[in-house]
Amino acid sequence: MKIDCIVGVDPGSNGGIVTWRPNQNIKAVKMPKDLNDLKDYLSYLKSICSPLVFLEKLSVRPDDIMPGADGVNMGKLYRIQKMMANCEQLKAVISVCDIPFVMVHPMKWQNELKLRVKATRKKEDKSERKRRYKEIAGNLYPELKPTLWNADATLIMHFGRYILQNNPQWVRDNLPSKVYNALF
Repeated sequence: MKIDCIVGVDPGSNGGIVTWRPNQNIKAVKMPKDLNDLKDYLSYLKSICSPLVFLEKLSVRPDDIMPGADGVNMGKLYRIQKMMANCEQLKAVISVCDIPFVMVHPMKWQNELKLRVKATRKKEDKSERKRRYKEIAGNLYPELKPTLWNADATLIMHFGRYILQNNPQWVRDNLPSKVYNALF
């Protein structure tokens, strides 16, 4: 089996899936709301190519659960728990489709692509960072109309292409050995 498709997945409910194949147009789709739609899309991909998925790893940050002046924000905690459960379902669907995937922490892909900004007097807020990532994604892949929902998935896909070219050992270290041996 040879990898001929790199897929970047931003697993949030407002995230997306971006697919790159040599000599093909890059394709971006919004994260399906229904798991069957996701399974159908991934099964279709598997029928036309040999994909490797780079899936953003979600984790709870300390500031997500630290009590503020008003106590713990239960709404935020619920959304985080729901997002984590959705990510587990996403991993299960990818596995059921028998598509190899690598979990990649946001700090890893952002640092590897040199997207993180050095701390200055004013910390960059999430909306500023998202707009900046959208601009970078558009510069890297002008044929794909950059949007806020596909920018992270585009950059995760780009990270997958970059890391396979420049540090395939990282991919080997983050895939089960039987999967790696089947792919390479």
